[in-house]
Amino acid sequence: MADKHARGEDEMTHAAMNTGARAQAQSTIAQDDLAELIASRICHDLVSPMGAVNNGLELLQLARGASEPEIDLIEQSIAHANTRLRLYRLAFGAVGDTQMIAPGEITSLLQALSAQGRHEYSWAAETSFNRRYIKLVFLLILCLETALPWGGRVTIEEAPGGLRLEALCERMKLEDTLWDMLELRAPMQGLNAAKVHFGLLAQELQRQDMTLSRERETGLLRLHLCSLSNPRCTSNAQRP
Repeated sequence: MADKHARGEDEMTHAAMNTGARAQAQSTIAQDDLAELIASRICHDLVSPMGAVNNGLELLQLARGASEPEIDLIEQSIAHANTRLRLYRLAFGAVGDTQMIAPGEITSLLQALSAQGRHEYSWAAETSFNRRYIKLVFLLILCLETALPWGGRVTIEEAPGGLRLEALCERMKLEDTLWDMLELRAPMQGLNAAKVHFGLLAQELQRQDMTLSRERETGLLRLHLCSLSNPRCTSNAQRP
């Protein structure tokens, strides 16, 4: 009788431990996704007021009957803000693992980015990609903005095992420590807000089991995104 009672207590304890472990795992998953959900919420809440400002500007233009420098400046600022929101939503926001994104949507955003800054982007891939995979691309674009503060021309195309990004520029400013950590798939430390995309890219590379390699020549920076499960991937990155 005592043995049966002891076995019953053991089973209850084991069940409680399993329940606690599952709850802890669910909490951990929620914490990992929390930053993405916050970014999605911020972008979502800002879209409507930005649209309202744009509508108000159109009414103002109709009332005045002609464009003025002040209105042109406001219009350009609204367009820039909307483009950055689209970029941040893809780079920082939450995405489903099965959601797809068409080449036209990618091209549209890259054209808008090209029209407003010192960087010119060209999308040469024709395949539809998973949104989570494209998240890596736009995080990399943010990293390239940091590396090419004076501008440049970036081409994104399909390559063996993944995608290749080639940046042509007259000058670049690479922080080798950050890029080395990305290639090694190592945790980022000591980042400030201006470079948070490097840390997020490092996490996403780990999450998707991807690796990043780079080649640098005079006026050229070549980046290769590749899956570690692909035998054609020839990176020197190490699994954690």
